[in-house]
Amino acid sequence: MHLRLLIGSVTVIAFAFLVFHLLFGKDSIPEQRRIAREIELYQKQIDSLNKVIEERNELIQKLKTDSLYKEEILRTRYGMSREDEKVFQLVK
Repeated sequence: MHLRLLIGSVTVIAFAFLVFHLLFGKDSIPEQRRIAREIELYQKQIDSLNKVIEERNELIQKLKTDSLYKEEILRTRYGMSREDEKVFQLVK
């Protein structure tokens, strides 16, 4: 009889410890959910930055190979013109 009581008590204490650890411990269920949300947020940021990198690489490739695109950039952003070319700028 005493052995059953002892085994039952140890079982209850172990179960209580396990439940406490799952709810409030370092690796608790709420902590795991928080970490999963954080990982998801970081993954979205990584995806967004990978898209930016891809767009920049396409732009770099275009600047290396497309002379008309380079000319357009030089004319519109930097106001450059060809030699002996007159440029008229209209002001509102």
